[in-house]
Amino acid sequence: MKKIKILSLSLVVVLAGLFTYANLRPLSVAEKLPTVDLASYRLKGPMTPAERLALEQKMSALPGVTACSVNKEGRVASVLFHRKEIDEAQLARQLSNKGQWRVAQKALQTSGGCPMHGMTAPFHAFISVLDLRN
Repeated sequence: MKKIKILSLSLVVVLAGLFTYANLRPLSVAEKLPTVDLASYRLKGPMTPAERLALEQKMSALPGVTACSVNKEGRVASVLFHRKEIDEAQLARQLSNKGQWRVAQKALQTSGGCPMHGMTAPFHAFISVLDLRN
C-alpha cells in the first residue's frame, strides 16, 4: 500500500511539473502563429498565363488564404490557408472560377520525415495539450 501511495504521489508531482513547464516556458515563434494548412488541387481545362496569374491573385486575396500558386502548365494549384476561416470545399469552388476549370483535390504524399522528430513529437504534442495558452 505504501508503494502505491509513493507511486501516486510521484506521478502527481511529475504531471504537475510538466503542466507548470508547459505553461511557463516561452512560446516559440512558430507556436505564436496561427496554424496554416496546405491543399493541392488538380485543374482541368485550358489556362493561359494571364488566367493563371489572375487566379493566383484572386485566390491569394480571399480571407483565410495566405498564398496560392498555380504551376506553369496550369494543372496544379497549391493553396496555403487558415482552416478556421475557409475550408477545402470553398477553395475548390473558388478555383473552378464559376465552372471554367474542373477541380479535384490532390492527395499530398507524406514521408516518414526525420527520425529524431518522430522521437520528440509525442512529447511536444503532450506538452502542447497541457499548455492552456493555445
